[in-house]
Parts: sequence; C-alpha cells; structure tokens
Amino acid sequence: MLTGRTMTPRPMHLSAAWLKLTSALTLAVAAAGCASGGSLQLTKIAATADQPANVAVYLDVKDRLGRPIPGLLEKNFRVYENGKLVTTMKAKRALLEPKLFDQRYVLLLVDMSGPIVDSEDLPDLTNSIGAFVDHVGATHEIAVGTFDGNDEVVPFLGYGGTAETKKVVETMRKFRPRSRNTNLNGAVYQGLHSLRDRLKDSPAAQKSAILVVFTDRGELAHSVSPETLKQGLKETPAEIYVIGVGEKIHREELTALGRSGTFLSNNPQSFKKGFDEIAAKLTATTDGRYVFSYCSPKRKGNHKVEVEAVTSKERGRLMFKFNADGFTAGCTPTKKPDLTPPSKKDKEEAEEES
Repeated sequence: MLTGRTMTPRPMHLSAAWLKLTSALTLAVAAAGCASGGSLQLTKIAATADQPANVAVYLDVKDRLGRPIPGLLEKNFRVYENGKLVTTMKAKRALLEPKLFDQRYVLLLVDMSGPIVDSEDLPDLTNSIGAFVDHVGATHEIAVGTFDGNDEVVPFLGYGGTAETKKVVETMRKFRPRSRNTNLNGAVYQGLHSLRDRLKDSPAAQKSAILVVFTDRGELAHSVSPETLKQGLKETPAEIYVIGVGEKIHREELTALGRSGTFLSNNPQSFKKGFDEIAAKLTATTDGRYVFSYCSPKRKGNHKVEVEAVTSKERGRLMFKFNADGFTAGCTPTKKPDLTPPSKKDKEEAEEES
C-alpha cells in the first residue's frame, strides 16, 4: 500500500575499509562554545571524512533553553581547522538536505467510519489533516490512508508523494465509509507492515518509523485479534501516536495502543488541537537539524575541525577530528557523504591489515 593544487600521492596498502574505520575512530564531539548575548548548543549526531576531500557533520542546533533553531543558512556556519578559520575562498561548503541521511517515515491513518464523517466538522477535520501533512511532511516522508470497517486501508498519499495537499484533502472529504464497524486493529496491523517494509528497503544511515492514528471511536470489526496486533507491534520498532476525539472513544484501548503518545478528548471538535500537539512532538526532534559539508584543504594527517553556528545574537561550536590521508583535489561539497558507521566486516578487514 501505501520510493589547481598538486596532488599528494595516496598512501599505499590502505583499503577503503581501513580508511573508513580510521576516520570513524577519530571523530569525537566537544563542548559547545558561547558568546555575549547567549550561546547555542550544537550536538553532533554523526560525522564523516571521505575522499577526495569531503568532511561532513550532521548536527543539531538548539538555543540555551533547548529549543530547536530552524531556518539557518549556509552563511550562518563557519568552519575552523586546527583553530584557524577556513574561508569560503579556501574551502567550498554546502548545507545538504537532512532527509537524505535521516529518513523518518510517517504513516497517518484516519478513521472514516464514525460519526464525524456525517457531521459538519468533517471539512475542519480534513483541513487539520492537511495542515498536519504540510507541517510534518517538511521534515518527514509522510503517507496518508483512511480506514473504515473493510479489510483494506485506502491510500490517499504515498510516501514521498507529489500530490498537492489540497487535492488530497478534497478527495478525502468525499470519501464515504463502506462499512461502519471500525477496523482499527486491521488498519494498524497493515500500517505497521507498511512501515516495516519502508525501514527494510531504506538505504539511509539513520531511519525511523512513526504511525499516527486518528479515530472517534475504537475497534469494532474484530477482524484482527488483539494477539495478532500485539505480535505486529512487537515486530515493528515504530513510534505510535493516537488522536482520539468524541464521546464514543475507547480510552483504555487507545491509551494502550498509543505507546509513544496520545491525545484523547470527549470533545468531538478538539481534533485540531490533537493534530497540532502530535505534529509539534514529531518535529521537535527534526527542526534545527542540519548537514554541513565542506571541502577540506588538508591533504594528510589528523586534524581538529570546529563547526560554528552564528545568529544575530548567539553562537556555538562543536568539534571533531578527522584523518586527511589520501585527500586530493576534485572535491565538491554537495557529494552525498556516507554517514553509516563502519560495518563489522570493515572493522575485521582493518584489524587484519593493521
């Protein structure tokens, strides 16, 4: 269901596995710096150094209160090697799209079998869904489906889909339930299977799955047993959030299902607040994240690099080390870095060659 510099000779007898392991072993995080007017907290999530001369770091930027700092541009970052500023004239740099390295899949399942489908609140509900898709979809790969009492979930937007949110909302608004016996367990089971497949097929260095369910009642179809659903939950390492609104919600059942968080209310019109709260939780860990990449002028040896983020009032730094053996000319900062940790095989090959 719901895809011009003289080149230094490359050291001999060093395999790709050894070079990758060496770079990984020398990467280390340091404390953030500070400046008058406050300080930014920079945290390294992952870093890498790779030939021809690429150095990249995936980092998180927060203010002194721990709030994410979104919207920084390439000009907001500076880089220092061994304590000296590396200017843009000496080293090209770029900000890369974080979603290329940290793929977060979100599946939103909407119950369209209950009373809200027949109410005057349906347009507002679908508008809230559209706002959720736009907000979360800016940093996540999001898919949307609806369910009722039938066995199959109806897809409205696939992962990475290009359909306009407005059209998705309009089509969802016209959906009529095929059966009124809510197949909540079946929809969740199918959603978990879909997310498990996405994680399996994703080549990203870091990846995660999130299931968000909206309902105004609870399980009624009993087509998937609680035991089967429990096994599906056990097999899929997905975060699960539940938004339940209305006088007929099954609170105990929905609380147990929403193992990562719930928004439950007997007010059938509180869905907007629910979607806003869950969206804020999902984006809190992605807003303020950046992949800074640059071309190092170094050509051999171990070096300390500091990346500094600067705003009009605050600044902060993080530090890590990299090995430049084998670095040459020909670097472009937009090259996709490999932020995957060395595999067990790489480590074994490196140990043998050492």
